[in-house]
Amino acid sequence: MNEFLLFLNELSSWFPVHVEIYYSKVMDWCIKVWKEGCASDYPNSPHEGDHAVLVEEQDLDMQLCFAKAQVALKEWLRENRGGY
Repeated sequence: MNEFLLFLNELSSWFPVHVEIYYSKVMDWCIKVWKEGCASDYPNSPHEGDHAVLVEEQDLDMQLCFAKAQVALKEWLRENRGGY
């Protein structure tokens, strides 16, 4: 979890995003990262309204969920921004 949060903190200096992290016994751990109002800027990404969804992960294992979210975000940045 710490590595993911540290990466987000570093990322926010040059590529601000919105992040939602939550847990429920029905949904397990859930992490969502998106760019608000940027759906048209990233047409290959999933969209919710006019927002581009960069990452959406869910897992019962908290550490695994954060690790998967970090990998998914880095892969998204490589594919859509040329790196991180």
